[in-house]
Amino acid sequence: ARDKRPPVPFMFASSTRAFAPRRFAPAPALRARRTTTATAMPVGTAVKVKSSVIVFHVPKTKGAATDLQGMQGVVDSRADDHEGIAVSATLACRVKLPVPDGSGKTFIAHLDEDELELA
Repeated sequence: ARDKRPPVPFMFASSTRAFAPRRFAPAPALRARRTTTATAMPVGTAVKVKSSVIVFHVPKTKGAATDLQGMQGVVDSRADDHEGIAVSATLACRVKLPVPDGSGKTFIAHLDEDELELA
């Protein structure tokens, strides 16, 4: 004689399989990623900041506002490229700029390509 109750859903089953880790295949969109495209400012390009950009993280300024307009530096890396895969980035260029005190030290600022021009 079979029990007349409806079957128990899988997630409430008493077998150990219900608690086994599940392995899912990555989504198809994650497998087929777009590769990076050629950019106007690749790594190592000498650039100049053409628009007024105020930053507060310049060393030896004790958090004072520093305007980067007119400063020249080098593109250190690209934030929109991760191991050859294109990713979205708000400020795509990491630019290495000299500290204004003349010590020869540098700092990194994240800037957009629209704020830079070739030096």
